Amino acid sequence: MRLNRVLALALVTLCLIAALGNWLGGSVNKSKDQGSANVAQINVYGVISDEASGGPFSSGEGANANKLISNIKKAREDDGIKAILLRINSPGGTAAASQAVYEELMRTRKDTDIKIVASLGDVAASGGYYIASAADHIVANPSSITGSIGVIVQTQNVTSLLDKVGVQTNTFTSGPLKDILSPFRETKPEERKILQSIVDDSYQQFLDAIVAGRGMPLEKLKPLADGRIYTGTQAKDNKLVDSLGNYYDALDKTAELANISGDPKVKDFGKGSLFGDFGPFLSTSNQSFPQLTTEWLSSKSQWPRWHKIPLTIME
Repeated sequence: MRLNRVLALALVTLCLIAALGNWLGGSVNKSKDQGSANVAQINVYGVISDEASGGPFSSGEGANANKLISNIKKAREDDGIKAILLRINSPGGTAAASQAVYEELMRTRKDTDIKIVASLGDVAASGGYYIASAADHIVANPSSITGSIGVIVQTQNVTSLLDKVGVQTNTFTSGPLKDILSPFRETKPEERKILQSIVDDSYQQFLDAIVAGRGMPLEKLKPLADGRIYTGTQAKDNKLVDSLGNYYDALDKTAELANISGDPKVKDFGKGSLFGDFGPFLSTSNQSFPQLTTEWLSSKSQWPRWHKIPLTIME
């Protein structure tokens, strides 16, 4: 038992030393160019939401909408920044959070001369594409998965299962629509109309955002926006993205659009803290809302976090 404790302590110590070395190394590398940085890199990784997160041991990176908006504003207020490079690897997220980040990017385009380029990674679907559509230029890998332009609300009816095991549910509400997404009964016709109106309105807002960001006519966008996903190559053929390439191609395009001569100097806004690598294990977030819908399941590594999203209506 004592040997196990010693080994465990040694392992934790090694992890902390590695994290410290990585953090210090990143700080040293950034310090050389920080004063003259002209490109702000902002990472949109994971599910996009307004989920509360933080604490001294949480990661500074991620797809928390408030954090992303704060980083965009910091980049906009930095006199040396001429462009923003978005690195997006996200299956989507909640409608409001995706919309909030999109609007902050569009405000940047409107109020400044800062150019915005989106570099799509493995996945930039649904809310990930929503955010990307605010960029002046979108670069995707040929095999990136993107699109999934649409909105969804899901609920389950488990009454037959509960009947089999002899479980009865009693619900007391202040109004007939308070339990509109209850899984313990059939959805009423009037509830279906309400939910469909929410889906339709959110969907139209999604379309309007892409039209405004991409300058694509609605009549050309609508046939592409039926919820299907596209590879990067297919998205380019359909003008949902502008060019194909990797991160460095996107960086070159960023420098070109921003008229940056020489090698662009990149500052990573939202760089993780010293303990960022341990954020998923040490986060102080205490939200535990039930998952009411499913996102596009692009990566099993995201599953443990998805139960924290109270309502996802974008997929």
